[in-house]
Amino acid sequence: MWKKNGTSPIPHEKALSLLGEGSEVKGEFRTPGALRIEGRFEGTLRVEGRLVIASTAEVKGTIHASQVLIGGLFQGDVFAEELVEIASTATVRGEIRTRKLEAHSGSQLELRCYVGEGVLQAPPSMEKGDKLPNRVSLPLEAGPPQKAAKDQKPAEEKASKRLH
Repeated sequence: MWKKNGTSPIPHEKALSLLGEGSEVKGEFRTPGALRIEGRFEGTLRVEGRLVIASTAEVKGTIHASQVLIGGLFQGDVFAEELVEIASTATVRGEIRTRKLEAHSGSQLELRCYVGEGVLQAPPSMEKGDKLPNRVSLPLEAGPPQKAAKDQKPAEEKASKRLH
């Protein structure tokens, strides 16, 4: 269903591109619509609509999109204008910058996250590898962080004293 001039009659926001299971692509991919990846991709993705990384997918690189749903393996940087959702089947390593972040229980995460308004650009003083003050890394199901008292000894040391 193409027009005579070769353009699609489907509006860009409804156009869907698919990288199917078993497919492998390296390079840069741009689309004015949505993209679903079920195979492997390495490189840069620029998606004006929603990007879905299926549970069968492996993606390495940089993502620029409106919304991102990660269900498979992703390693790299994500810049999402609206939302990043991480499914329970996902393994994600890298950096995420987005207005809103949702991570489901069961997902495996090694991330540096910037969430909120105006986070799509790093401050000039922030370079990759710089450490953020008061940053806490937790397994998703670990619950809220707890501060140890200054005089509190590590659990291993306490346990060894009980054994002797």
